[in-house]
Amino acid sequence: MQGELAESYDYIIIGAGSSGCVLAERLSADPRNRVLLVEAGGPDISPWITMPKGIAKLVTSAPHVWVYQVDQPRISGMPSQEVWIRGRGLGGSSSINGMIWSRGEAADYDDWAAQGCTGWNAQTMLEAFRAIEDHDLGASDTRGSGGPVHVTADAYRYPLAERMIAAGEAMGLTRTDDLNSRGGERVGYYSHNIHKGRRQSGPVAFLRKAAKRTNLHILTDTLARHVRISNGRAVGIGLRSAGRGDFVVGCDGEVILSAGTLESPRILQRSGVGDGAMLQAAGVATQVHSPDVGRRMREHLSFTMPFRLKRNSGIARHYYGAGLLASAARYYLTRGGPLATGPFEVGAFLSTRGVGERTDLQLYLSGYMFALADNNHPVPLGAVDRRPGMTVSGTLLHMTSEGSVEIRGPEPDDPVSIQPNWLSTPEDQAAAIASIRLMRAYVDQPALAEDVGEECIPGAQVQEDAALLESFRALSTSGLHGVGTCRMGGDDRAVLDPYLRVRGVDRLRVIDCSIMPGTISGNTNAPAMAVGWRAAQLLAEDRWA
Repeated sequence: MQGELAESYDYIIIGAGSSGCVLAERLSADPRNRVLLVEAGGPDISPWITMPKGIAKLVTSAPHVWVYQVDQPRISGMPSQEVWIRGRGLGGSSSINGMIWSRGEAADYDDWAAQGCTGWNAQTMLEAFRAIEDHDLGASDTRGSGGPVHVTADAYRYPLAERMIAAGEAMGLTRTDDLNSRGGERVGYYSHNIHKGRRQSGPVAFLRKAAKRTNLHILTDTLARHVRISNGRAVGIGLRSAGRGDFVVGCDGEVILSAGTLESPRILQRSGVGDGAMLQAAGVATQVHSPDVGRRMREHLSFTMPFRLKRNSGIARHYYGAGLLASAARYYLTRGGPLATGPFEVGAFLSTRGVGERTDLQLYLSGYMFALADNNHPVPLGAVDRRPGMTVSGTLLHMTSEGSVEIRGPEPDDPVSIQPNWLSTPEDQAAAIASIRLMRAYVDQPALAEDVGEECIPGAQVQEDAALLESFRALSTSGLHGVGTCRMGGDDRAVLDPYLRVRGVDRLRVIDCSIMPGTISGNTNAPAMAVGWRAAQLLAEDRWA
């Protein structure tokens, strides 16, 4: 709905990311509800958002990303150069990510239920996934058909990719046409939320239809300063925009934070919900002492291993010069080819702890490598190296190290402290070492013998455990799949109850990846949408009187 902003709404949703878009659509489907969706960034009008390979342009584009400087150094005594990004604008990270449709494994969600999150087990989440999917492989016991999110099994295939899959099979992995159809060690082509060569972001799948409704108002380029709390109840939201300055919108029903794992806890903290001592130091009066707000953060950590190819069997030639022009022409004429898919075609799930153990390592493979910086460090999603290459990137899925995000002042532009505490436990250190050895074993399989040449990072000369761990610590990058900073649970320190209500504040909920009490065995975009879908059901059942 366009036009004048009302003084109050029934539901105010802060953040138009993967979960927020779902909520806006589902809540506005009830004509009784007056819904306001607030997004800090702008509209999703860039053509780079639509084109799947446009991700390389988006992740370095200031209007489309939040940029966070991590202040905790990787190596003691050295300044931190670590930067995290998140999507900014309609769609949030769903408008800038790699579009891999990875749902996690059943054990992830059954673990939630075991931690007191009643109503969030594997079967319940499977129902949500099936409801939102329109998978081109068709409906099954594990897939959905006819839902709002179009999902495509990777349509861009080439001989080297097939040999990558064969190498995984030689490692004992089970090949599958749908990596979401089973758990355990497996290999195959990734599915993507892409349809006919176009990104299926949160706005495309959910907001386009909802935006036509008169009971939904979408407000972009507007920052959330804090939730207004009166007598223990959320009664509105303090906002800021260039056109209006600071202003307030009231809420007759519920305020919902869907701003993500880094922003939702910051808004709670600026609203006075968090650790009392930390809030006092930041100049914020404590409304509710909730020490785990912004803490218990769990993340994925990725290590990228580029390899030179002995022959020109990869696909790098499609991303520069005349090859790029041909790829662009193919894309605009047919919506197909190398520009019509995400950064990686082949995926694999393994266990660093041995065969039969729960998978904790996700691999991303493709037939090119990114150019290396002068210090021989990889440049994720940077320029493609023009020499034939291949990339194997491994992500540790179930880190035990816990981090935190904490405000240092009461305003959105005040500094924030991000402490990942990477590799702070022996379990994580052992997994990091094992992951490099597993990736080496993968490319050493006979299926790739005629292709794979020199290992660029960390280099074949790096063999000892201590040296491998040092390389992993220095060169790994955040998976950008953080969870847990506003976790739900059955224990006294959980920020939320299983209905996603903030403990200590009535009519205030958090609905995004920050609510997850454990990491996902895969990417988080699909789970974030499923969380939004499931949460909308809970809101409908528990609609305020």
